[in-house]
Amino acid sequence: MNSVNRLLAPAIGGLLLAVLAGCGEDPAKRFARAGQEFAHHDYLAAQADLAAALAAMPDDPRVLELHARNALAMGDGVAAGASLQKLPANRRPADFRLLVAEAALLREKPAEALAALGDDHSASGQRLRALALLGKGDKDAAAREFTAGVIAHPNDARLLAAAARYRLGEGDRIEARVLVDKALKADGGSLDAMIADGKVSTAEGDLSRALASYDKAARAYPGNLPALVGRAGVLGDLGRLDQLEQAIGALKGVGSDADVTYLSARLAAARGQWQKVRDLLQAAEGQLAERDDANVLYAQALVALGQPEQARARLAPLLLRHPENLVVRRELAKAQMAGGDNAGAVVTLRPFATSRTALPDDLRLLAKAAKDAGDVDIASFDARARFPSPRAMGALLANGDIAMRQGNWANAVDAYERILAATDGRNAMVLNNIAWAEGQLGNFDKAIGYGERALKEAPGNASVMDTLGWLLLQQGRDRARGVQLLRDAAAKAPQNPTIQRHYAEARKG
Repeated sequence: MNSVNRLLAPAIGGLLLAVLAGCGEDPAKRFARAGQEFAHHDYLAAQADLAAALAAMPDDPRVLELHARNALAMGDGVAAGASLQKLPANRRPADFRLLVAEAALLREKPAEALAALGDDHSASGQRLRALALLGKGDKDAAAREFTAGVIAHPNDARLLAAAARYRLGEGDRIEARVLVDKALKADGGSLDAMIADGKVSTAEGDLSRALASYDKAARAYPGNLPALVGRAGVLGDLGRLDQLEQAIGALKGVGSDADVTYLSARLAAARGQWQKVRDLLQAAEGQLAERDDANVLYAQALVALGQPEQARARLAPLLLRHPENLVVRRELAKAQMAGGDNAGAVVTLRPFATSRTALPDDLRLLAKAAKDAGDVDIASFDARARFPSPRAMGALLANGDIAMRQGNWANAVDAYERILAATDGRNAMVLNNIAWAEGQLGNFDKAIGYGERALKEAPGNASVMDTLGWLLLQQGRDRARGVQLLRDAAAKAPQNPTIQRHYAEARKG
């Protein structure tokens, strides 16, 4: 799927061949039922009924129009275009040109879309025109069209959501969040807005919000592919492997083979099944060729299977295109080191040597590569990895604290875990914050583990007792101990409203 279709993707509900069932049923009744199903966003069911209605009434303008709209909602530009073409000129709906343009975009025909739109400057017109310009590779013109559209139509949720996803693709998460929030305010039930919120929230590290957005979209639009794929991706990020496996199963037969393959490979990687990862990605290499995330995962599998040179061949072009991508830089260096090219790894990792906020893990990797390459000067960074600079530690702590305040729980966990890895791992408040963040992500086993470690380091701290007590209460584990911890925390911090509220909730139970 190209970049334009990814921006159009909220309307996609899965591409299925309709199966004619119940052939003896009155086609008019099936058409009427299809209208109800379309209104309730159940596009898969509507497609089956519309196929039966079309077979009996192939020239009925009402059936053709609804079939085209339903096909667009499912992301099938070919079927939509065929039905639109059959509509007689005197029975075309008012938004006919917009429908034709959207069908053309789904068929990856941006020039046809622009021709169909003409000078239409409605909200839908400007949204589709921006996407068509993007499809032609004219990013500057697309950006201008999005900007003009948002100014002219500040309350159109679909336009705002499309602009947000474009901004996110350009790396502007702040503006993307502003646009998503406006889209949700304009129409909280908009599929485009919910999907965009899921994507932006994932980029921000707020995985709990992302999961909630995808769940809401999947409930409101049954079988919607972007919602199902987005949800599965977040489950993988959260490490909920059993739920991810169930989500992948739900996608089979509905989602694209590429999406199912990539998610299956992610699941296999999380379980350390690297041969399976390689087999899955190799079989779908053509479909996944333009996905950087799939190429990085493929390279990781190749390194794990003792084929570092092949991994290097995949990662080197990626780093040339995205020199700012730290993940690609690390994985390329690991592949170089696995292949014995430690000097090459030093060159790849050298930017970390001059960074005052370089992470300890990156400095350790650099130090090892330098030592193995005989570069004694850079090998001294091993000491810096063991004793990170105050600025680096301060940056990590600030990142964690900001993430906590913003509810970006995944980012908070990542920052605090890096602090623990660079220290003795006994800072009670860092452990406490990780416990709370993991709890917000729904990873209660990890959360309680961190909470127990925090309590061991600071047994009399009210916040630590409150966090562990609340986690135990939420999970129904050792309720008596949870209540006691909350009681003790409330006694120590009578002015803390959060602790007092938690204890009050505990007493109600």
